[in-house]
Amino acid sequence: MRKELLLKLHNHEIITFDESFEIATEISSLLNNQSEHLKQKGREIIILVLDNWNNIPQNTKKIFIDFVSAAGFYPYLQNLKSVDQDLDDQIRLSIHKSLYLNDKFFHSEQKKISDLIKSHKNVIVSAPTSFGKSLLIEEIVASREYNNIVIIQPTLALLDETRRKLKKYSDYYKIIVKTSQEYCSDKGNIFLLTAERVLEYQNLPSIELLILDEFYKLSNGRGDNRNNILNIAFVRIMKNKTCKFYMLGPNIDDIPHGFVEKYDAIFYKTDFSMVLTESDNKYDLVKTKKGGKICEDDIFKILDSQRDQTLVYCSSPNTARKLAFQYCEHLVKSGIALEKDLPLNEWIKQNLSYRWSLAKCLKYGIAVHDGAMPKHITSSTIQYFNDKKIKIIFCTNTIIEGVNTSAKNVIYYDNKIGSRKIDYFDYSNIKGRAGRLMEHYTGKIINLHKPPEKEKMVVDFPFFEQDPIATEVLVNLDKDEVKNVNDNFIRYNDFESKDPELQTILKRNAVSIEGQEAILNRLFKDLKEPQNRELILWSKIDGKLYARMTYLFDLCWENLTSSDERKGYDSQKWVVNKIVGSCYKTSLDEMIRKDLEYQARKLAKGKRKHFVSIDDMFIQYPLEMQQKTDHIIERIFALQKNWLQYRAPKWINVVDSLQKYATSRLGLPSGDYTYVAEMIENDFIQSNYRILIEYGVPKSAIETIEIVFRAYKFNTDNISEDELLELISRNKNLLFKYLSEYEREIVERTL
Repeated sequence: MRKELLLKLHNHEIITFDESFEIATEISSLLNNQSEHLKQKGREIIILVLDNWNNIPQNTKKIFIDFVSAAGFYPYLQNLKSVDQDLDDQIRLSIHKSLYLNDKFFHSEQKKISDLIKSHKNVIVSAPTSFGKSLLIEEIVASREYNNIVIIQPTLALLDETRRKLKKYSDYYKIIVKTSQEYCSDKGNIFLLTAERVLEYQNLPSIELLILDEFYKLSNGRGDNRNNILNIAFVRIMKNKTCKFYMLGPNIDDIPHGFVEKYDAIFYKTDFSMVLTESDNKYDLVKTKKGGKICEDDIFKILDSQRDQTLVYCSSPNTARKLAFQYCEHLVKSGIALEKDLPLNEWIKQNLSYRWSLAKCLKYGIAVHDGAMPKHITSSTIQYFNDKKIKIIFCTNTIIEGVNTSAKNVIYYDNKIGSRKIDYFDYSNIKGRAGRLMEHYTGKIINLHKPPEKEKMVVDFPFFEQDPIATEVLVNLDKDEVKNVNDNFIRYNDFESKDPELQTILKRNAVSIEGQEAILNRLFKDLKEPQNRELILWSKIDGKLYARMTYLFDLCWENLTSSDERKGYDSQKWVVNKIVGSCYKTSLDEMIRKDLEYQARKLAKGKRKHFVSIDDMFIQYPLEMQQKTDHIIERIFALQKNWLQYRAPKWINVVDSLQKYATSRLGLPSGDYTYVAEMIENDFIQSNYRILIEYGVPKSAIETIEIVFRAYKFNTDNISEDELLELISRNKNLLFKYLSEYEREIVERTL
C-alpha cells in the first residue's frame, strides 16, 4: 500500500472511494498470509481505519466491517452497530459473547484462552498490555465454578482496583483483603492478596484456583527482592494437587523447559492486540544534560503540544516529582489559567501541608504517581486522570504493573528504573500503557531515548529450576521435588536436621533462613547476659522503646537485608526514631511539621540568621524552603509505605518469634511484640476499622467515622469488619454530613 495513503489514515484525512478499495485489497492480502507477522500488519491497518472511521466513505464501510470480524475484533463490532452487519457477522459475534458478563464480547484470542480455562487446563498467558487478560479474571469469578480462589497481584493499588471490579459478586463470594478476615463456609471466597499476605494468612481453606498476575515477578532476574516470597506462595498454594492456576503477564517469550509438562499446563503466547501503539521518535531532536537527562525546555515543549491524556515515565519517585513541580512552574510562568480545584487539594491542605507542591500541580491538571504515595492519593489520581480532570501524570514503573489508565500518550523520558538500565521487556510494558482497549484505537509513545534492542524474554521460575534457589524457597518444597543442583541437597538436609519447632518458625517467617539463624544466635548470646535481657524481654510501649527498637533494628538491618538494599534506605537512626514516634501516635502532619521546623532552624543556623518561624523562613528563602518541604513530605510517605506498613511490622514479628523460641529453650519468660507490630502496621486504628485502610480510606475519614458513630451511640466495639462496612453503607447520609468532599468521594468509590 502506498505510504501516502497510510499517512492519510494516520493524519485522519478524508479517504476516497478508490482509496478505500486500495486499503481493503492490502488488508485482505495481509490477513490471508501465512505469516503471523504480516497478519498483524493487516490488523494494524484495520485499527487505523477504525480510528479514521468518520472519514471513510459510507458505501465502503461494510467491507471493513467484514475485515473487523475476520480479524477477530468482535468487541469493536458493538461500536459499529450503525453499519448493517450480515448474518455471518452476527453469528460470530454471538459465539464470542461472554457467557457470564452482560454485554461483554471477547476478541478471538480472548475466546481461545477462555475456552482453555473452562477446560480446566492450567494456563499461562503472555499477551500485550491492553489485550484484556484481566477481563478473563472477572469471567472466571462470574462463572462461580470455583469456590475458593486466590488472586495474587503485585501491588495493593492493583488489588484494590480488582476488588472494586469484583464487589458486584459479593452475594456469591466473600472478598478477603486482610489476613484478619475469616473465610466463609456458606459461600465462596476470593482472597485478594499480595504474596506476603498469602503467607501470613493462617489456615487457608483448600484453594481450587490460583490466579497469578504479572507472573514474571517469580523471576530471579528482574531485580525484585520480593520474588522469593512469591515463589513460596506459589509452592504452598499448589501443595493442593487439584488446584488449577491461571498465570498472566505481558511480553514473555518463554518459560522454563519442563514446567508445562509437570503441571499439565499450556503456555499461550500471543502478540494479538486491538490497540495500535505508534512510535514518535524524538531522541535525535532533544538535548541532554550531563548524566543523560533530557533538557527540561525540550520536554516542556512536547508536553505543551499534547492535547490528550499523557503519562511521563520517570526513573524514580524523586525524578517524577521534581519534573512535575518544574513543569507546573513552567505553566505558571506561561500564564496558563488554573484548573478547577479538585477535592483532593483541600484534603492535602487540611491534613498534610498547603505548602506541598503537589497541591499547586493538581490545580494545573498535573499529578504524580509512585509507589510511596498513600493508596487513596494514587487511586484518586488515576480516577481523576480517567475522568479527564487531570491531563498529565508523571509516573514511575509502578504504573506499568497493571494499573489501568486512559492514557493516549506515553512519554519515554528516562531509560532507567532506579539505577538499572531499562531492557526491551521493561520498554515494551511502558509502551503498552499508551492507548486503552475500547477507549482508544491507537496510542502513541514519544521516545526521548532510543528504545532498547529487541531481545528474547525468558522467565525463570526458581522454585522449579532451582538453579539458583534461595534457602527460604527451597525448604518449602517436598523432598522429592528437590533437584540435585549446586548444594541444594546439603542445604535441604541441613534444614531438616533442625528442631521441628524451629523449622516451622523459620519457614513461617519466609525471610532469609541464614539471616534468621544469625539473629537467633545473637539472641541466645544476649539473653545469657542479664543486662541485655530488658532489650529483648518486653511487651509494651514505655520509655525504653527507643533502645529496644534500636536493638531490634540492628539485628534485622545487618541480617535480613543486602548491602544494595541498605543503600536505598534512610539512615537507621532516623527510621527508628520515626517508628517510635508512630508508637506514640505522632500523626503524619505532626511528623511533617516537626521535620520542617528542624530543617528550617538548621537552614537559619547555616545562614547565620535568627530563627523566628517557618513562615518567616519561607519569606526569606522561598526556594530552599519549598524544596525542603517537598522532600520532607515525600520522605514521610516513603517511611509510611516501606517501613510502617510493611518492613517494620515484618521485622518485629520475625524477631518476636525467634526470641520466643530462644527464651523457651533457656527457660526464661518471653517477650511479646505482636501488639506493637500490629499497631504500627495499622496506624493504631481499632481492629475492625482497619478494613477501611485496605479499601484506601484515609485515616482522617476513619477517625471521623469512629467519632460520629460514638456520638450517635452506635456500638462498634464488638462488631465484625463486614458488619461495620454494612453499618457505614446504611448510614452514609449521616456520615457525609461530617466528612469532607474528598472523604465522601473516597467512601462512595470504595464501598
